[in-house]
Amino acid sequence: MLSHIFKLIWKKRRSNFLLMLEIFVSFIILFGVASLTVYNLDNLAAPAGIDSDRVWAVSCGFNTDSLPLVNTARETVKRELLQIPGIESVSFMSNNMPYSFSSSNNDFKFKGKSVVSEIMRVDIDFPEVLGLQLSEGRWFTNADTVAAKYRPIIITRKLKEDLLGNEDAIGAIVNEENTEGGGSRVIGVVDYFKHKSDFQERDYCVMAPLAGTWEQNFLIKTSEGATAETEARVARHLAQLGPDWNIEIQHLDEMKSRRNQLIRVPMIILYIVCAFLVFNVALGLFGVLFQTIQRRRAEIGLRRAMGATGNNILRHFVGETAMIATFGVALGLFFTVQFPLMNVFDVASEVYVKGMFWAVAFIYLLVLLCSFYPSRQAAAVQPATALHEE
Repeated sequence: MLSHIFKLIWKKRRSNFLLMLEIFVSFIILFGVASLTVYNLDNLAAPAGIDSDRVWAVSCGFNTDSLPLVNTARETVKRELLQIPGIESVSFMSNNMPYSFSSSNNDFKFKGKSVVSEIMRVDIDFPEVLGLQLSEGRWFTNADTVAAKYRPIIITRKLKEDLLGNEDAIGAIVNEENTEGGGSRVIGVVDYFKHKSDFQERDYCVMAPLAGTWEQNFLIKTSEGATAETEARVARHLAQLGPDWNIEIQHLDEMKSRRNQLIRVPMIILYIVCAFLVFNVALGLFGVLFQTIQRRRAEIGLRRAMGATGNNILRHFVGETAMIATFGVALGLFFTVQFPLMNVFDVASEVYVKGMFWAVAFIYLLVLLCSFYPSRQAAAVQPATALHEE
């Protein structure tokens, strides 16, 4: 039966080639969409490592050029805010707060290897505010920054794997580009730290002590009973401490939602465009099959007269369409298999493999749905009627 179907396809190779080309293009589009979907869903399913619930992000300009005054202002702000009911903890940090659009990075080196990583300067209360859990080592303390030869740092698991390899992370000395001193000593590792969005993949990040820097932004962890009145009291306290300070308060979960929208909205648009293209391909496929069957009514009638059953006719036309689809899919797989082999976009091979699987499954489902009704119509043709019309 397969050889017979192949001969029929070859006989009408010009029209079948266009059909195969449509399936090939559809497969490529579906592969791209499926791979991107798998990639984002895998990242979304991974733990965030950050608890953004009931956390406020405050930008506070102290309007001073004196580092001692900045340090004094930070201590005062912390002490005053912790006296407000509903405030559990406060942590100052650099401008690149989680889910903000600010970024700071540097080149970190270890035994000939080099990676560019995000670096956040934070204080000792940072893990308490965001609920960070260390899988190795410990968080730094104020004592770690006093007369220390090496600056203590916390790194992510991804950075440890790609920079340190099989070396023990705790105690490793990492050199940082354009930084004076003897380098940085790793004292802790966090497995997950998705500070950009919920769709962020495992990435590099270094958390270093805030001591000796000008940073004036901070995070506030509030209790369950915190309300808008609590936020107003925070704003009033800050205004009293520094009437000329520039103060802006944002909710960290809202900041995260905005970053997530930057991923969701393009994906939704992509799905709509893909659905429109696939729908048009499905209409074209359905129309071509229906027209082909109408032209072959005499052939169908003759086969029925020779003893072929309706199910035989149904299986034949579905199989013929599936064979054409197989050629298109095979051509598509030839190109898409290059993505995992060449490590395109530095994405895990499993993502591309899953993308190919879902694209193949959808193509055959589409072909089955589009060919079933025309093939069923062909199976219902009576031999006497078809031969009489001919």
